[in-house]
Amino acid sequence: MAFLADGLVSMDAYLIHLGSLIGIYILMSLSFNLVVGYTGLLNLGHVGLMGIGAYVSAILVKNFHLPFALGLLAAGLLTMCVAGILALPAKKIKGDYYALVTLGFLFVVFAVLVNGESVTRGTLGIPGIPRPEMFLSNSMYLLLVACITATTFLFLDRLVHSPFGRALEAVRDDEEVAQMLGKPVFKLKLIAMMISGFIVGMAGALLAHFVQFIAPNSFWLDLLVSALSGMMIGGVASMRGTVVGVVILFALLEPLRFLSFPSSLIGPLRLMIMMCLLLFIILRRPRGLMGRAELES
Repeated sequence: MAFLADGLVSMDAYLIHLGSLIGIYILMSLSFNLVVGYTGLLNLGHVGLMGIGAYVSAILVKNFHLPFALGLLAAGLLTMCVAGILALPAKKIKGDYYALVTLGFLFVVFAVLVNGESVTRGTLGIPGIPRPEMFLSNSMYLLLVACITATTFLFLDRLVHSPFGRALEAVRDDEEVAQMLGKPVFKLKLIAMMISGFIVGMAGALLAHFVQFIAPNSFWLDLLVSALSGMMIGGVASMRGTVVGVVILFALLEPLRFLSFPSSLIGPLRLMIMMCLLLFIILRRPRGLMGRAELES
């Protein structure tokens, strides 16, 4: 009986831990879909923005002893500003060329995190990132993540169904026609990027304080594939679909933890499954399960 009780407690703890991760990944994918699905900008530097948010909050709270709320806000605001700068090339370049520029941004962020050892500790990462006092337990932290994720979802869902959201879709569908109709095309892209940046910055901060350790490789290409997979499975230009897509992605990948594979193979296997899912969705159902648009060059 004691063994059974321990097993139930362990399973409950695992599900609570998993719930927090799902909530953070939903935040990341929602912000990704706002830019990719509704403006047509393929921002491959999205996880670089998430990394900036994570490091800003971790450094401010751990090294400078700022309250968690201020660290979270600072992460969102700074990442929002960087996202605005990252949107500037969209005024001149489009499609695949913009995607390459943002991918280059991701490489730059990674290089700064690795080489800025005096601030970021380089490849050693930052351990011991404190959680807020009110949310020390996993169950309380899950409540925090759930509240922020639900609020963000409601905000974005209303935003994309507002006149602003319809203007974004007009820019995505035909930028030249939108411009002829008097829509401020670049301004719309800039605002969408900055909103997306603020949200993903918060997601990065929440992840840092949840796992209490971050390193440069925490925000690398495998995380980008996760964001892209969650969005593509659920549906491009669908906030509800994004939530469904992330949940499905976790449901497909988490069982790998319980298989008798060497731990060194689990990561590559997860990445292979995500890549296969992406290829299947792109070839067979480009809009995803609930999408209203297709990912275009």
